Amino acid sequence: MSQSANAVRFALLTRFLKGEAKVPQMPEAALRIRRLLEDPRTSLEQLARVINSDPPLAAYLMQFADSPLLRGGRQGMSMRDLLARLGTRQLNDLVLGFTVRHLFASRETILQQAFALRWRRARERAAYCAALAQRCSLALDDAMLAGLLQDIGSLPLLDELQHWPDFPREMAALDELCDQLSADIGALVLTRWQLPAAVIECARQRGQWQRQHEGAADLTDLVLVASALQADAAALVEPLPAQQRLGLQQPLAELREALRPELQLWLRLLA
Repeated sequence: MSQSANAVRFALLTRFLKGEAKVPQMPEAALRIRRLLEDPRTSLEQLARVINSDPPLAAYLMQFADSPLLRGGRQGMSMRDLLARLGTRQLNDLVLGFTVRHLFASRETILQQAFALRWRRARERAAYCAALAQRCSLALDDAMLAGLLQDIGSLPLLDELQHWPDFPREMAALDELCDQLSADIGALVLTRWQLPAAVIECARQRGQWQRQHEGAADLTDLVLVASALQADAAALVEPLPAQQRLGLQQPLAELREALRPELQLWLRLLA
């Protein structure tokens, strides 16, 4: 990286760490659902009415009724039944995952395109996370949310670039900048949103392929493997430590092929 590019990177990161750059608030719909779930007086009927008043969100949630997320789920169940089966944590995760994509808006076409590209990658990462979670006995909803939000730092970064007209607008330059700063900014965003430490750690450890830690495999291991499945395998030294902890010994190319059927299912659900 050139000296001038390093200076821009440092200046951008400093603005976020000092609170001078805009950090997005949690989406209003996700906040509303969280407040309802935290109120012990909220009934399932009241919660169902609020969600049904937002047809796109309701439709998104209902498609999980007969998915692997709900073992023994079925088509045709009511919203109330679905909410009773989902539980608080899963509902919070799904609502946040659905609403976060609408946080970014820019008048610059290239920034819109850069965000759309990274959001498609986030959806694919979340789908890989869900498919891996089924094999590794980790919570599906946590895995999907962590995969979606691992690169959340790119969202406020691209938004901030609207005030930096001299920064190159080539997609490769935007991609490189997001890759370099997303982890630190993402950890900041998710901390402000008061998300679980395990989800914040997934963002903070983004791209740390050789991460080591004591104990059993964790959520960050799973998200790192999901990210590696998206990356150029030739650029990675296999097997990754996270693969070994998860008991996934096969090469990434073989694992990617083995997960293809589950991946397509989860991509449809997350669309």
